[in-house]
Amino acid sequence: MQNLTTIQNILTDHLSKYDEIQLVFLFGSTASEHHSKESDIDIAILFQIEPDFYYLDDIKDSLSKLIKKQIDIVILNNASPIIKMQILKNGIPLIRRGRSYEEFFTRTVAEYVDLKIVRKEIEDHILKGRQYA
Repeated sequence: MQNLTTIQNILTDHLSKYDEIQLVFLFGSTASEHHSKESDIDIAILFQIEPDFYYLDDIKDSLSKLIKKQIDIVILNNASPIIKMQILKNGIPLIRRGRSYEEFFTRTVAEYVDLKIVRKEIEDHILKGRQYA
């Protein structure tokens, strides 16, 4: 089983070749070092422009061959604020191009705060016994 540093190096070296990739995080069990031989590798990628299925599949296949594990990719361009916040809090940044990390951080925190405000309103209505529509 490959150690965390080896996995990080393989991911960084390979994904750095793609100019359209702005930001990459390693997250999940591998990032927390609670992975097993059967664990997959979870990565989150922010692209300049959201990729199509085939392009993403090529990236997953090439990484799977290099690491010899299944790769799961979260596209940060369209991920929910909750997932993005969890990745920010628990993920390991591997690639940061330009100000992509700072911009992603600011945007994610703002989206998350907005979501919490909306959720609070819904929860308050539920607690008061009202339906929310």
